[in-house]
Amino acid sequence: MAIISTYPIDASVSLDDKLLGTDLEDSSKTKNYTVGSVLQLLSTVATLTLTAYADNTAAIAGGLTAGKLYRNAGVAGSSSVVCVVY
Repeated sequence: MAIISTYPIDASVSLDDKLLGTDLEDSSKTKNYTVGSVLQLLSTVATLTLTAYADNTAAIAGGLTAGKLYRNAGVAGSSSVVCVVY
């Protein structure tokens, strides 16, 4: 096996792509996991709480920097949208 950093970066990741990992519940055996299975696991154990801001300018004024996530406050009674500070 080559040094990991020598492998090319795949800019088009799909749910069926595989990741290498260790199964601690099975004698620490090395196994493949799909991106989809990891995302499914994360959706059951992870919760993301985002602060609401009116817009990008308000998010920056609130201390967020480029690349950080925030929730658009939206109009009362409507759904929020996840946004990225730019």
